[in-house]
Amino acid sequence: MTSQTKHYIEVSDILGIRCECKNCHAVLTLPLAKDVGNTLLKCPRCGKPWTRLENSTHEIQVSEFAAKVETLAAQLPNFGFLLSLEIKPEAKP
Repeated sequence: MTSQTKHYIEVSDILGIRCECKNCHAVLTLPLAKDVGNTLLKCPRCGKPWTRLENSTHEIQVSEFAAKVETLAAQLPNFGFLLSLEIKPEAKP
């Protein structure tokens, strides 16, 4: 017999977006309702570029994602179903 455990999170449980610098491991958490503006262009600690890639920036995609999650969470009570996202389990040390 095979056993499988799945992990889910409800959209309404998502409170913010957590960004961790791949270079210095500084952590920045932004609430969903906050417009990220230029916050994600570079790490606030070490200055390594985060969303500036080649000749364009991508922080707008993060802002749009956060806004869509917030809008979706507000509409969920009107749906005829419960919506959850499947997430991968934490890695075992």
